[in-house]
Amino acid sequence: MGRNKKTKKKKNNKKYFKYLDIIRLFSCISIFLYHLGILKGGYLAVCTFFVLSGYLSCVSAFNDEKFSLKKYYTKRIKKLYVPLFFVVFITILITSFLPNIGWFNLKPETNSVLFGYNNFWQLGANMDYFASHNNSPFMHLWYISILMQFDLVFPILYGILKKIGDKTNKIITCIITCLISIISGFYFVKASVSENMMITYYSTFTRVFSLFFGLTLGFIHNYYGPILTDRMKEKDFSKLGIYFYLLVLAGLFIFTDSKSLYFSSIMILVTLITCRLIDYSVSNEQNILSKKDKIVKSLSEVSYEIYLIQYPVIFFFQNIAINTIIKTVLIVVITILLSYVLHFATNIKNKKYKGLRYFVLIVISAASLFGVYQYIVTEDHTAEMEELEKQLSENAKKMEQNQEDYNTLVKEEQEKWDEVLENLEAGENQIKDIVSNLPVVAIGDSVMLGAIDNLHATFPNSYVDAKVSRSLWKASGILEELINKNALGEPIVINLGANGDCSLGCKKEIMELCKGKEVFWLNTTNNQEFNKNILAFSSKYSNLHVIDWNKLSRGHEEYFYADGIHLTGSGRKAYTQVVYNAIYQTYLDEYNVKKAEIIKKHEEELKNKITFYGNSVLLNAYDYIHTNFSEAQFVINKDFNFEMIKNELMKALEEKSLSYNVVFAFDNSINLSTTDYQELIKLCENHKIYIVAINSDLSNLVNNSDNVTILDFYSEVKNNEDYLLSDKKHLTDKGNQALNNFLNDKLM
Repeated sequence: MGRNKKTKKKKNNKKYFKYLDIIRLFSCISIFLYHLGILKGGYLAVCTFFVLSGYLSCVSAFNDEKFSLKKYYTKRIKKLYVPLFFVVFITILITSFLPNIGWFNLKPETNSVLFGYNNFWQLGANMDYFASHNNSPFMHLWYISILMQFDLVFPILYGILKKIGDKTNKIITCIITCLISIISGFYFVKASVSENMMITYYSTFTRVFSLFFGLTLGFIHNYYGPILTDRMKEKDFSKLGIYFYLLVLAGLFIFTDSKSLYFSSIMILVTLITCRLIDYSVSNEQNILSKKDKIVKSLSEVSYEIYLIQYPVIFFFQNIAINTIIKTVLIVVITILLSYVLHFATNIKNKKYKGLRYFVLIVISAASLFGVYQYIVTEDHTAEMEELEKQLSENAKKMEQNQEDYNTLVKEEQEKWDEVLENLEAGENQIKDIVSNLPVVAIGDSVMLGAIDNLHATFPNSYVDAKVSRSLWKASGILEELINKNALGEPIVINLGANGDCSLGCKKEIMELCKGKEVFWLNTTNNQEFNKNILAFSSKYSNLHVIDWNKLSRGHEEYFYADGIHLTGSGRKAYTQVVYNAIYQTYLDEYNVKKAEIIKKHEEELKNKITFYGNSVLLNAYDYIHTNFSEAQFVINKDFNFEMIKNELMKALEEKSLSYNVVFAFDNSINLSTTDYQELIKLCENHKIYIVAINSDLSNLVNNSDNVTILDFYSEVKNNEDYLLSDKKHLTDKGNQALNNFLNDKLM
């Protein structure tokens, strides 16, 4: 009796939160419109669904007097899995009657849906949720898989968190879930920048932030109530808040497409707005439902079924040639009707129309069993595809090794310059840094001795040997001593001559000791005969550079003491700067000359070279093609998308390493549009471009472009069915050989 009283009391006090249903319905409609190609940002509503799922799972668990794993999983299987099972296998049944539908991945994709890992399977299969075409009727079920994964771990997660709250302090549980939400949100944003867009969108680990924000809100509401002030909880004010936030969401859904630069930030924003909507919604409860409320509640109750059914219906209608508006209306009407039928049949607890309900359930079950049969007997091409993947993997290793050899060849052309000025491609500033850190050896007399501190400050790694009244004849002995100590660095700066010249043989001996090193010799302000001799002598040595200190210091009386030779403070600074400038300019000139030579040589070689850009179709045929084009560069990635190709091209253009002849060879799995191709063509406008048509006719890409040639291999594929594997994208071995012969004929 006590139990019945409790049950009765609970039922009498049951409240209805209309605005939660409105949020759910609003999100369902947004996603449906996105799938119909009407609302470009409707995909964002998935974040709202995730928040609601995390929130309602938590609230529902709290509402149970005693949380039971068995009860939880049973409830979720009935609610989530049973309708999914029916939709999956009835879809397969219908597909079996439509032979024109090429759904190659039926079996492995169905497995991923049934076992809750479809999001990861789609990543592995390079499925693009944002593609303009529909490759599969199950492309939307990645979302259900993430829900199934969440449902699997939720009871454990909830049990741990609630125990922490019960045993310690409720606020600790809220802090933990909040921190996890924030950290996972930051991870999502980081991944959106560093990872492929589809990885960010599909992965459970990147999308879990919305679920955790919902879970956090669930704990906060159960422990402390909505995060609203008393004023905000007032009915009129809370309604205003709800409609305001719904309007903001509508704006985001209307104006944000999948290519937005603010993709990740907006998804975080949608998640936070949903939390606020829930706050306001739970402050607006009611016991009595109007007719409008009942309609909203009814549609909301079938929102899950609508989500399940809409994409298969769209998939089946995609190739039906009828008016777009009529097609859209039919899709909407059929989807809603089928959703109500499915909900009616699976809602066994409802005793109303019990007989009819069971009859419909039996019909649906029978149809599903036929679908199961079709699923079982469908030919599985997994082995064929695994063989292809194996071949692609082996070819990728070969290509990688060959590309290493190719890259080594290219690097050898730049080695001479790299040995002298390593990593100076960034520009002149790096040369300044290198010059400042050179192991300069400076030999001089009292003029240099006066500037020794300045020289050490400018060249921290320098060795300076200067002495008063030093004769030029002493230089060779100092150099020999440094050589014997293995301490003779480079460059060598000599400032001797003010105390007299030496013989030609003496100078030759000095230069012989400095062989292979750059020598910078300063002339003097007091010995014009020496200046004349050293200038004439320098013409015989390419590594000897005379610094005309006499000319550069002329007219600067402030540089010298009364003798016009020895340096004042400002003179020492000027003297050191002159030495630095001479060394820097020599290295800079050498850098520019060598760089120009390398670029010129490289550009000339590129005129005769070919770079192939391709995905798996090129990788599959790599063995054959590389035999004929052994000196070509191959940039192949089976996971290529437009942005990746564009970035590769821009990088090559920036580095001036792009071959004059560029070949694009992609199958349809990359989904390059005419606009994409045109952008790639524009990037390569100064190059000769060849576009290989594999799976479709690309003749419309030319547009009178003199530098673009379409290589029509597609015509050969159409006339030879044995050129393609079962997926109608990748080439068989015979097709690979044919492609190789075709390219050899057109490009050689």
